[in-house]
Amino acid sequence: MFPKYTIADFLNFTTPKHPAWHSIHFHINRLEGMQALPAHVITPHKHQFYELFLVREGIAQHKVDYQEYTLSADTFFFISQGQLHFWAKTNRETIKGYRLMFTEDFFHMHQTDNRFLLELIHFDNIYQNPFMPLDAEANALIFTYFDLLFKEYDRSDRSEKALQSLLFLLLSEVQRCGQPQETNKKHVFVFKQFVTCLEQYYAQKWTASDYANALNVSPRHLNRIVQSMTHQSLTEVIQHRIVLEAKRLLTFTNLNVKQISDTLGFEDSAYFARYFRKETGIAPTEFREKSL
Repeated sequence: MFPKYTIADFLNFTTPKHPAWHSIHFHINRLEGMQALPAHVITPHKHQFYELFLVREGIAQHKVDYQEYTLSADTFFFISQGQLHFWAKTNRETIKGYRLMFTEDFFHMHQTDNRFLLELIHFDNIYQNPFMPLDAEANALIFTYFDLLFKEYDRSDRSEKALQSLLFLLLSEVQRCGQPQETNKKHVFVFKQFVTCLEQYYAQKWTASDYANALNVSPRHLNRIVQSMTHQSLTEVIQHRIVLEAKRLLTFTNLNVKQISDTLGFEDSAYFARYFRKETGIAPTEFREKSL
């Protein structure tokens, strides 16, 4: 429904037929002087990769699923795969820092621990704040990793293993900065599995018990984990995910309410309208009018 782009889509090849188009799994550049989006990239959109920003100077605004974030000096920002987003007001002449893009395949290429990305609380988690202010110590260390990654990537003899090692160190430091000490890694892992499952089946009206059965845990245990990660019940998270997709379709497509109702697996549009109003306080048509 929404365009989902690769890293290569954002790089300035003269044509999508470029030999490297489908084989780029890592890229880093400085924000200063970064060019506008290529003409073929539509906003809002989703990614098939992770994108990290370290802002050192300037101000930028970014919208991710109806939340607007202001990025100022010494902030870290991350966009996970599948999140619907776009840049809002941004002065490309004044912003400085780094943008880093990498795929899951690139990260895992020489890693023995395949659970590491799943244990990172900020990634693949639409319920976690993607915006992180950095204190002086964290900012200096994270900037060092970005700088080393940029310099290694810029070398004619760059090493993928070196890039992957530096990326691992960067993400480990980000995890230390943003994860509460009491966070249980096993719970994060199960929660990420639930989120993956939710993305696949939210339109099929799976119940809380369906998700628990798919993950081989009890509904009560899964509910406790989800509440610890989101401060919402399991049922609330499922409902909010359905409504989020409805909001996306109402805002960014020309589908009518009946078509959206069918897309999201509702029996009829009247029930969908009641469901949407219960979650948002307004009717789908009213929400669309306010979004225009």
